[in-house]
Amino acid sequence: MISKEVYRWCLKNGFTIGFAESMTGGAIAYEMIKNPGASKIVEGGIVAYQIKQKIKLLNLDPSLFEAFPVVSPEVAIEMATAVKKLMKTDIGLSVTGNAGPTTEQSNGQKEAWIGVDFKGDIDYYHINLEGLSRHQAIRNTVLFAYQILKAYF
Repeated sequence: MISKEVYRWCLKNGFTIGFAESMTGGAIAYEMIKNPGASKIVEGGIVAYQIKQKIKLLNLDPSLFEAFPVVSPEVAIEMATAVKKLMKTDIGLSVTGNAGPTTEQSNGQKEAWIGVDFKGDIDYYHINLEGLSRHQAIRNTVLFAYQILKAYF
């Protein structure tokens, strides 16, 4: 899988990574950890599924969730920056989304936002998950996250 390419790139460049996941439940971190020697680059991952855990585990400001939906680029950015800071890594990658079947927290859409903080260069990405099963939505989001990381090299 593409995670192996990203793993090799991180290893070659001495980059470390931390993950903050909601919708994917740790699946992005798991893909990286499947690579032998992943401990050389993966510092850890946080699965913060509920808002209260995003606040508690990632130290996000509660007012963020008053200003923006939990499934938004703003929350993805804050999650990525927070995990990078907490784990003292070169890369912080986050995902917040809605895989369905209900979509009340994402303006009625099955979607995900991925945040990346790469050495202070912060960006966000969107994937539409309409028409996919819950399993497919999570799988597509994991693949999309690695495509994003691969674009950095």
